[in-house]
Amino acid sequence: MQEFMATSERRAELYWWFSTLFAAELSDAQIAEYDTYDVRSFLKSLSTLDPMREAVAELNDAIARLLVRPERQTALAADFAGLFLSAPGQGALPYESLYRGEGKQLMQAPMTEMQARLDRLGINVSDKYNEPADHLAIELDLMGSLIIRAAESTTAAKRESWLGEQESLLHGHLLGWFERFEQACRAADKFGFYGASARLLGVFLKMDANYLSLVKPAPSAD
Repeated sequence: MQEFMATSERRAELYWWFSTLFAAELSDAQIAEYDTYDVRSFLKSLSTLDPMREAVAELNDAIARLLVRPERQTALAADFAGLFLSAPGQGALPYESLYRGEGKQLMQAPMTEMQARLDRLGINVSDKYNEPADHLAIELDLMGSLIIRAAESTTAAKRESWLGEQESLLHGHLLGWFERFEQACRAADKFGFYGASARLLGVFLKMDANYLSLVKPAPSAD
């Protein structure tokens, strides 16, 4: 149980970190944190996982260039705006609805489904995000919350229920559209910081899906 708790805290931290990256422009103070021992150690720990090694190396290269980039905060904020705040058809807008299905009705479904999920779970994100419910940052933030709820569950049944919620969100939403978003982000990001971040997130999502398949209790035999 202690191992499950520790892993849950680690997973939630990663989801919330990625959510922060795609939610808003980074301040200069946030950028400066990438030159600290804590962040370097954090990324080094991720690189010990074989599937993440190359993606971490790419992000570290982008960070090294960012730290010496002239007017780095302004320049990175311009990258963010060009990628994630642009008009439809430009950049890489981080909304599930833009990457799922054909036609207006089908494209609206993910946003409606995500809002219904938030309402059902009693989770209000309006105080943190001024975005539709299918925004990447909201889906990632929600995953972090579901992970902590599973970790804090007092019974095996409740824990299994929250693990099921995680699987549903991951397979029913994030994994269904993120790869197309990642490709768009990497193609549009000339500097490479957000493209590298998206690559690392893509690797993490697949690893996390594998983890959930392993930690999920086996069905009982009748």
